[in-house]
Amino acid sequence: TIALAPPPTAWRPCDAGRSGGSLVGGPAIKSPPADLGGRTAATPAVRAVTGAVLVAVASQRRRRRDSGPGAALRVLSLGSAGGRGPGRARGEEEEAAMSRCYLHLLGKAEEAKLQAMRERVPSVVAKVREQCNAAAAGEHLRIWGVDIEAQSHASDIVLLKFVRAEDLSVERAAERLEQTLKFRADSGLDSLVDQELPQHFQGHDTIGGMDAEGRPLMISRYGKMDNQKVFGDPDAFVRYRLQIMEEAMAQLRFEAGALEDLCQIHDYSGVSLLFKSDEVKNGVAAMTKVFSAHYPETKGKTIFVKFPLLFSKLFQAFSIFIPEKTRKKFIILGEADHTMLFDHVPPEVLPEDMGGMLAAPGAAGRGLTGRCQSASLGPRQSEVMELAQVASAPATVAWELRVCSHDVAYELFFEPENGGQEQLVAKSEPREPLLASQGVLRGEYLASEAGVLRCRFRNEKAWFQHRLCLSRAECVA
Repeated sequence: TIALAPPPTAWRPCDAGRSGGSLVGGPAIKSPPADLGGRTAATPAVRAVTGAVLVAVASQRRRRRDSGPGAALRVLSLGSAGGRGPGRARGEEEEAAMSRCYLHLLGKAEEAKLQAMRERVPSVVAKVREQCNAAAAGEHLRIWGVDIEAQSHASDIVLLKFVRAEDLSVERAAERLEQTLKFRADSGLDSLVDQELPQHFQGHDTIGGMDAEGRPLMISRYGKMDNQKVFGDPDAFVRYRLQIMEEAMAQLRFEAGALEDLCQIHDYSGVSLLFKSDEVKNGVAAMTKVFSAHYPETKGKTIFVKFPLLFSKLFQAFSIFIPEKTRKKFIILGEADHTMLFDHVPPEVLPEDMGGMLAAPGAAGRGLTGRCQSASLGPRQSEVMELAQVASAPATVAWELRVCSHDVAYELFFEPENGGQEQLVAKSEPREPLLASQGVLRGEYLASEAGVLRCRFRNEKAWFQHRLCLSRAECVA
């Protein structure tokens, strides 16, 4: 395994739940000053991610944090925080200005704030270069690949993120920008995505595709993590999450009118309620401080899938502390909530193990990329779906189908255009339905004449539950 190369200066963690050593082969991460408290959940059943929620909420009730009441959910999500400044109520006029503080929506007042922020950049950069050797050595200072010193649509979008995060205060936004530039230079973030992480951090995250609204998609799975190795060293855990976040942010276009934030999916399949709370709490607390300070306005939507019922109940209990605007960014889904999941993320970009149609790298068969059709079957219902039309023969038709939960019976058949007898392509056996655990069933059919490929799904075994079925096909030759 290739170790992470340290930046020119070595930083030490502070206020991250422990004062332990630096990341093996890489720099320690310096967290911004903030107090997350040290309180631990009272019972073993919730000594896990939920313990971190309790800590954040308890601390938030003791004092107003700079990142606002959304901190509890940022801890829970293990993802980036779109942290704002002091959580004070805004008047209608200020709220309206906030809603226009995007490059393609600027009014005169918002344009003036952007211009004031632009004018602060040279002095901010000069101060950073003066105080930070790593920044002085670099030709350009960048945030998420954007040259912050060059005036462009991309740099304006980044600057406006800092302005919005600080409730339209240019002074505070400039101070926050300064701290972020120092942090990025000292921790070597621009080169982090090209470095190989230790083996125990690999294989848990997928970046690619877009959600239904066009946000870049980032999927993180926690069920197969070794808690001691992944969370045990807060510095290493933070650096791991930073690499994933930097790779995801690189998917943004930074163009006027384009979406500026991410869709994150947290898959809790196989997550035990008996997490070792100290490891998880310390790692997540350290990460939350860093992300809330240096990744403003990056959280678009966070979806929790296969979320344990106990965690869901805790979320409902603590959601009263979270502003409605922030709360709407969190979607909690159970084991079989695929219909709701597909409302937010198309099945074409979701992996098979999450109920989607995206083939795993190296999977057998021809992976299709077109749009999927879906059908929800009630008990004892059936439905026929048209998969592909063959206009001229001969033609090879590749097809895919699946059921998202439980099981379903199916028949795949071809109807000739001339009204001839339909041809059976594939079918399930009477006592051997297609199972959700089988994932996507793939195959090809050689059509010798023009016609239509169809699939008939039948929900034969269920008395109460629906079955959600997916299918698609296309002529490939």
